[in-house]
Amino acid sequence: MRHLPHLSCVFSVFLVGAVPDGFAQERASQAIVPAKPVQQPPSKTVRRFVICRDDDVHECFPSLCKTTSGRLILAYRESDEHQPRKYTRLIVRLSDDNGASWSGRYVLKSTQSDVPDGLYKLNCPKVQQLQDGRLLYLCDAFVNDLSKRRRDRYVGARILFWFSDDNGTSWSEAIETDVGGVMPDEVVELDARTWLLATHLPDAKDGHLVQYVTRSTDGGKTWGQRSVIADRKGYNLCEASIIKLSDGLLICYMRENSGLGRPIYKSLSSDGGRTWDGPHATQIDGGHRPVAHLTADGRILVAYRYYPGRGVGMRNTFMYAESQASARQRERSKQRGRIRPLDYDAHAHPDSGYTGWVELAPGEFYAVNYIRDDAPMAQIRGYRFAISAF
Repeated sequence: MRHLPHLSCVFSVFLVGAVPDGFAQERASQAIVPAKPVQQPPSKTVRRFVICRDDDVHECFPSLCKTTSGRLILAYRESDEHQPRKYTRLIVRLSDDNGASWSGRYVLKSTQSDVPDGLYKLNCPKVQQLQDGRLLYLCDAFVNDLSKRRRDRYVGARILFWFSDDNGTSWSEAIETDVGGVMPDEVVELDARTWLLATHLPDAKDGHLVQYVTRSTDGGKTWGQRSVIADRKGYNLCEASIIKLSDGLLICYMRENSGLGRPIYKSLSSDGGRTWDGPHATQIDGGHRPVAHLTADGRILVAYRYYPGRGVGMRNTFMYAESQASARQRERSKQRGRIRPLDYDAHAHPDSGYTGWVELAPGEFYAVNYIRDDAPMAQIRGYRFAISAF
């Protein structure tokens, strides 16, 4: 039998702790190397600002648009709490310097009640510029009788419109539309006369949420019957955000509101919103209240609140970017995207994640969000970031 010579001596050297001189020097050298902070270039960071904060008011549900003049229009709601019982107010603020400063608050409409469960609730506003240059501010409204089931409270909900012809300086009186439902999306203009408006309602039988869209053929003056975008028993599909691609394909991103951490779902329509294919799961796990738009370079950017399921707080607001090719895919395994954190709500009772965003210049973005974080009540924050952050 052949033996390895001096093997026992080799082991004895290491057992008594002796090491080669070079190895000892390397260990000593590594021990004194300091940790270095990671320096990110401005193009990779998100800059955060407080737009407005009143510690006696719940400021929430912001929406944002950029007009052709470059003015930013901010819409949001004020109330006594997230689920208001005493008052609601719809607010407009303006910025002419890309969100570096904002005008004083303009109260578009207010409601109040001293009667329990009697408040006429102004709920969740949106603001946009129409193709003809006018501004449209819209919001759902209903009597917030919390003694009733959700499906019964929403029966009388209607969408209200306000228009501005002077870039947001003044606004029309409220116009009550025939569109029922809650949590409206922005109006999708297929052409000058054909408008689509998405809202959701509980199913009359078992109360699960169904996502609808209603069509107007006279520029929003009257509205026809609503069509179903997505309806799946056992699922709560709601809070739609619809985008229109250059070939006319409509993609509707939706929250699933069962509290189980399900992803955002999407439905697709190739016939102008008359019929829809879906719902299909996206790569956006645990997404609430998607806000989707096309970027100047043709990507789709979706802002959303991240909620992985019951037992975990609604603390994170994210942005998701994907190509149009990915958005067209029905199968989740064929979709590709990137996720970027926007903000984190550190409050003991977090409340945040409804957003709006615009593209200030190609690749440069401004977003708004409501968030509690370091405040006793919700505040409105602004965010600057570049597409290179993804």
